[in-house]
Amino acid sequence: MSEELFVVGGTAMSHGQRVEHATIRVRDGVIVDVSHAPPPPDSRVIDATDRFVIPGVVNAHAHGLTLGPLFSSAAEPLARDAAQANADRHLSEGVTTAVNICGFAIEEDRIDHPMRIELGTTNLPHAREAAAIVDGAGLTEAQRHRSAEAMVASGAVAIGEVGSGATLGGGVAAYRYVPQAVRDATGIELDPASATLLIDALVGPLRTGEPNDRGLSQAMERLALPMSAFPVVRKAVLDYAAAPVLVSLGSFGEACALSALTGVPAIFHTAEPSIRELLRLARSADARIVAGHMNHPSIPADEAVAVARELRDLGVVIDVSSLDIVHQQAMCSPEVADALVSAGVVDTLSTDYAGGSWESMLGLVQRWVRMGTITVEQGIAMCTSTPAEVFGFRDRGRIAPGLLADLVVVRQDDLEAVECVIVGGDVVIG
Repeated sequence: MSEELFVVGGTAMSHGQRVEHATIRVRDGVIVDVSHAPPPPDSRVIDATDRFVIPGVVNAHAHGLTLGPLFSSAAEPLARDAAQANADRHLSEGVTTAVNICGFAIEEDRIDHPMRIELGTTNLPHAREAAAIVDGAGLTEAQRHRSAEAMVASGAVAIGEVGSGATLGGGVAAYRYVPQAVRDATGIELDPASATLLIDALVGPLRTGEPNDRGLSQAMERLALPMSAFPVVRKAVLDYAAAPVLVSLGSFGEACALSALTGVPAIFHTAEPSIRELLRLARSADARIVAGHMNHPSIPADEAVAVARELRDLGVVIDVSSLDIVHQQAMCSPEVADALVSAGVVDTLSTDYAGGSWESMLGLVQRWVRMGTITVEQGIAMCTSTPAEVFGFRDRGRIAPGLLADLVVVRQDDLEAVECVIVGGDVVIG
């Protein structure tokens, strides 16, 4: 007989409900039952007294968890130890399933890890073209020729991330590509906020306007940058924050068509340059759409709430990413996310990447619970059962008999304090 594991004494929080003083019995990696019965003598027991026991967190939007190209620009992949470290960090935050949506990774790019790493795909014609404009250095021949259609057929759980800050002039352009080009040519170091200011000044929030050279000059003066660097800065912004945008937006329709054909959800980079196209497609396309990181810093809070309401009325799932807004707030601030949850228009949570500085999804839940905006039950559902439903994960996301024993034990007064993580019945942390 297989050894059983009992998680006892905690408050089981699942699918918006709670069971006090629960006994969760696990056998062969599956939850057998949830009761109040004490475990048999000499059983293997995890004591969760005065703790919450929640389903394993399902991260709907992550990057850097494979050996495939990074982001929609198909940049060179991370080294194995860096991808492993990213996965370890997610696991320590209670994530037992993460959907890696850089978009060009294939099955062979998976790393071995206790966390379940699922793949999204965007190997679509316009996405490949946009990647080549910006970077494309990470693409192998095998990846180039594995279409999104083939990836979905072989088990990719999402079409995404469709577009990204790397090809729509957003975060990746601001913290990576534009600063790198300026540094290589001039030695000048730009932080992400300064790069964003320069991008906005030259090509505007939509990234497709006529270049505003006067605006760029004024922004450079404001940042005390030497005007001798003007040509370099201008070229960097046009090359990396403007040139790929229209091409990248062309992949939106391709993604919707594939979603409509397969029923697989399409996760879109939601930001000021893309929301109009996303609204157009939501009104017309028969697709399953997820508006990724609706709290993108390029969208003012009032606009984000209005657009989220309209998208939600059209059946779109509204996702909010923790980014670095919980504690650090170096790249992004929490105002937009707070406005969205206060308006009651948040469905799922994720981390995104934030240049590798993402923060815990449970930390974002904790923030909102302390603000009185949501209940603990609502917050846990946003990062467990609801994303599981979006991706069609019928075997996880809840604490119920017959489902995978992906369980996390956290402190009741501090959800970020993850004390134990169980994946498929195996205790991997704690």
